[in-house]
Amino acid sequence: MLYGSLARNEMTKNSDIDICISYRGTEKNAGMFRFRVICELSNEKYDIQIFEQLPLYVQIEVLKGKLLYARDESVVYETAEKTIQESEDFKKYYSDYIGLEALS
Repeated sequence: MLYGSLARNEMTKNSDIDICISYRGTEKNAGMFRFRVICELSNEKYDIQIFEQLPLYVQIEVLKGKLLYARDESVVYETAEKTIQESEDFKKYYSDYIGLEALS
């Protein structure tokens, strides 16, 4: 997925290119995969992230980006649906927490 300023058509000369890749292997293998991709690109203008390792709020921002490639688009839609549901579930708890904190 392409996300960030380039995906929003807001890129400046100082912007990097944000790319997020879904990797369903182990966390260790995901880290090695990310490192290999970064080395292959060998350009500091790219910011490569692994979707499954990102915080939920960043995953939501990634989903607002542009899909560049998918081996199986149904997996992309399933992941998006699951992520959005997790975000909605979290918002309920966060709102409750903020509400309680505001009253304290």
